[in-house]
Amino acid sequence: MTATVDRAAGADLSALYVFGGAGACALVIVGMVWGARPASAVPSFARQTGQPCATCHNGAFPQLTPYGRQFKLNGYTAGGTRCWDRPEMAAAGGPTEVQIPISGLVLSSFTHIQKDLASAPGPGLGVNNDAMIQDVSVFVAGQIYCNLGAFAQWTYDRAGDVVSSDNWDVRYANKTKFGGVDLVYGLDYNNNPTVEDPWNTTPAWRVPGGGSWSSSIAVGGAPVSPQIENFGQIVAGLGAYTWVNNEFYAFISAYKPLDKGALQFTGQDPNSAVNFDGVAPYWRLAVEKTWDVYSLMLGTYGMKVDIIPDTTQPTQTDKFTDVGFDTQFQYISDRDFVTLRASYTYEWQKLDASFGAATPAVSNLKNYLSELVLSATYAYDAKYAVTASYFDTQGGPDATFYSNSPTSKPNTSGEIIDFSYYPWSRGGPSIWPWLNTRLGVSFTHFDKINGTANNTDTTLAPIVRNARDDNTTYLYSLTAF
Repeated sequence: MTATVDRAAGADLSALYVFGGAGACALVIVGMVWGARPASAVPSFARQTGQPCATCHNGAFPQLTPYGRQFKLNGYTAGGTRCWDRPEMAAAGGPTEVQIPISGLVLSSFTHIQKDLASAPGPGLGVNNDAMIQDVSVFVAGQIYCNLGAFAQWTYDRAGDVVSSDNWDVRYANKTKFGGVDLVYGLDYNNNPTVEDPWNTTPAWRVPGGGSWSSSIAVGGAPVSPQIENFGQIVAGLGAYTWVNNEFYAFISAYKPLDKGALQFTGQDPNSAVNFDGVAPYWRLAVEKTWDVYSLMLGTYGMKVDIIPDTTQPTQTDKFTDVGFDTQFQYISDRDFVTLRASYTYEWQKLDASFGAATPAVSNLKNYLSELVLSATYAYDAKYAVTASYFDTQGGPDATFYSNSPTSKPNTSGEIIDFSYYPWSRGGPSIWPWLNTRLGVSFTHFDKINGTANNTDTTLAPIVRNARDDNTTYLYSLTAF
């Protein structure tokens, strides 16, 4: 998966597997709004904890430090004052201030593509060199009451000219001891598999990937991705987790699709609705060891989903099983932050419905898809950061499904380098100390798209578009307040 480009170019292909309407999940929870385009270093968290952004983020948000992971695992409630029966609140005679867990965000950007697009990617946009106020967001992020907290965002996206919900993560967390071992346990309700994860290796927060600032202009990229990445904002899932002895993490949940009415209510495209046969289980296991200024995590994650692509036909399904493995190493001192990440996802596909349709949507009954993402970040004094990344998607040949590919494969790979500056990561200006800003530039280079470096899309003929034509320069300015 790429960080500075969108995969909307492959939406039509992916839709062969994921259209139709299906069951609903309730959306209203404690009267709040829902989640967002990946975001972090939310000022309402900083106000609540009394800590600067660099305490939770290693100078290149959204990457989390061990403290930031603890804050998330404990339900976003540390430092909160909305639990007046707690001993510390009672001893102080109640809260000294009323914390309002609301923040805002403005993201401005400029996108340059090496070769002009064949057509404008959205209303009011050109075929190249688009400058825009890309996103304007409102967050509800922090403690709601006692052990209940949330990260939630509602966003206006300029490229799509739409206001919609995005990632949301509502969780209840508590602590106990079991056999003398510290134990955190909780419930989590979210709308995107892996968004609950406290590391930056799984798809929702991966760098590069969902958690990095990215252009909303759709160019290049693999036409498909593992199904675990395709359900953000169109499903809802309830799960339970535990964090044992600050070392072992386990989470399990089950997801159901939102129906068209719920999607329309939250600003999503009703045509993006999917139909599952039953529920889709998701799991996550990780072990992290922290010593002195170092930490190392090894983990696995996965999801199994059976999709009914056409509810008007007999109830055959396309079956997908995704299994991922990931690791993250961090070194964090007062001045130098280093993070190394790797994740690999493999997907088994058994496409009974698409293969057996009256007009088959695929050529093969069985296929596979894999995705490798590597990245390394160095940050200096929590103000200057550079991230280098490599991405590689591979898949089995299918002349029908990958009909625009000259190789009949989705194979796409490339590199990304991002430079960023954080003037207020250790505290904002005196007039508003919770202000946070990220200024940066990203460069994406494609080695190949659709299995080749040349003439990557046969449907554009007689126009020839090579992989390097989609190389992208992306400048951005993000301010949260």
